[in-house]
Amino acid sequence: MQFGTSKNAETRRRAEEKFAKAKQREQDVVSFQRQAQQAEAAKFERLRALRLAKEAADRDALVLAEAADKTTPAKRPRRLKVAVEAKKEP
Repeated sequence: MQFGTSKNAETRRRAEEKFAKAKQREQDVVSFQRQAQQAEAAKFERLRALRLAKEAADRDALVLAEAADKTTPAKRPRRLKVAVEAKKEP
């Protein structure tokens, strides 16, 4: 009976080792997936921040360009010298 008990114990120990390895492997995979998801989220957050900053800069540039257009005085049309000389001749 002693021989059978030790054989069962050995079999049980090996099965528990396999189970522990499988469980550790599963935890490693889950950890790796979690890290990959966090890296992906960080990448998208960084890209979103860059896009929003670019859009804000574009808006600011547009506002400044419109303000510059409004503050510069309108140019008066130039008189043609030919027309002025024609009036003086008669």
